[in-house]
This record gives sequence, C-alpha cells and structure tokens, in this order.
Amino acid sequence: MVHDRIAVNRSKSSSAAPRALFAAASAALAGAAYWFGAGTAAGRDVDAYLLRHGSHVVEVIGNKLVLLAPPTAALGAVALFATAWRARRHGDAIRAVAIVAAAPVLARVAKMALKDGDPLGTEASRQLGAGFFPSGHAAVVMALCLAALLVAPGPRPRVLVAAGVYASLLGFAIAAGRSHHLSDVYGAFLLAAAVAALGLVGRTPPRGEAAPAEDQRLLAQIVIVITAIIAVILLLSWRIAREPHYIAGLTATAGAASVLAFVILVAYERLLRRTE
Repeated sequence: MVHDRIAVNRSKSSSAAPRALFAAASAALAGAAYWFGAGTAAGRDVDAYLLRHGSHVVEVIGNKLVLLAPPTAALGAVALFATAWRARRHGDAIRAVAIVAAAPVLARVAKMALKDGDPLGTEASRQLGAGFFPSGHAAVVMALCLAALLVAPGPRPRVLVAAGVYASLLGFAIAAGRSHHLSDVYGAFLLAAAVAALGLVGRTPPRGEAAPAEDQRLLAQIVIVITAIIAVILLLSWRIAREPHYIAGLTATAGAASVLAFVILVAYERLLRRTE
C-alpha cells in the first residue's frame, strides 16, 4: 500500500509540471499577442487590415455567427456536465463547467484592467479603440472546446476535429465581423488554454483510460491532414496578399485562427494523456 501511495504521488507530481508549464506558456503567449497587437505599429496594422479592407456581407455573416457563441457555450457546458456525471466522472463534470464559466470572466477582468491601466500606453491607438483585448466570445468558444476534450469519452481525436472546426469558424467570424481584432481572438484562445490547464489541478482519472493505439494513429493522421490544409491556406494567403483586397485579409485570418485553434487543442489533448 505504501508503494501504491508513493506511485500515486509520483504520478501527480510528474503531471503537475506539464500542467503548470502549459498554463504559464499560454498566459505568456497571450501577453505576447497583446504586446504585438497593441504595442507595435506592425501589430496594429495587421489587426486593422480587415477593418480597413472589409466586406459588408462578410461582416454581417460574421456577426450572426458570433451570436451562436453564448448559447452553444451554455448548452455545451450543460451537455458536458451531464455526460461526465452519468459516467461517474464527477470531478471532470465540475471542471468542465468551471473552465467554460471562468474563461470569459477572466477575459472580462483582463479587458477592463488593460483598458483602465493601459500598460503600453497605446490602447487608444488601436483601430477599434480601447477595451477590446481579449475577446470574451473567443474565450468561451475555446474554453468549451477544451472542456469537450476533457470530458470526451472517446475516441477523442474525432472530438478534437469537431472542436477545431467550431473554434476556427467562430474565431474567424469574430475577427471578420469586425467586432474584435485578430490579436484579441488569439489572446482569448490562449487565455482559455491557461484556464483549462489550471482546471486539471488535482485530477486523478481512473486507471486504464489510456487511448488505444488506433486512436493514436488516427490523431497522427488528423494532425498531418490539418497541417496540410493550413499550409495550403497560408500559401494562398501569401499569394493573394499581393493584391490590395480584403480577400487576402479574410484568407489570412481564417488560416491564422485555424492554426492557433488546432495547435492549442492538439497540445491540450497531449496534456490530457499525461494525466491518464
């Protein structure tokens, strides 16, 4: 029994470090996104591209898609809670709801603090003005996706793809709808990732939940396909960017949102494996 306790303690300590590192790295990258988007002229130009070269039709569609974020997050959180609770994973049920609820609240607090504090002295210089970083809608979208990975009974790779498509679509819509800068979406995604990593503190899932080999192969195949799609999107962005047209900004924004969404989800899925 003593040896079992020692093994459990070692398992907890070995998984605590990756969680802390994931949370710290996500928070640091969110800060870097803010520094680039608000604190540099190049970042402000990138953020303002869609705002200056936009399309009314795309803006309307984007804003309508953004309206899906709050209700889908609320319904999704309830569904995740019920799924985990029925599976007798009470801790994960509570964690999922806490992650979905905490991410937008933290985004709101950060937004108000940056607006009032203006640490870089450049808030008023942004195209949309002060108080837009990070996006609360983008935070709750990514939080829901990460919570879905946490609760997913399997196979998790399929959930990862569905979550990635959902986050990519709404992340793009938030920026394309001109309700936020692209850096606001990036910062919110990363902030939600930090919250989701901290939400794993104290998690001790039952033994024997490791993903089978076929799931690992499926995940590897999915990553390869996603990487190829993203590479094509970015290549098209680079080619189209030579033309001073909003399509360049739309394509680049779609690629950028998709890249970060899938990178975060794949990394978090890997982090979950280390706690199982």
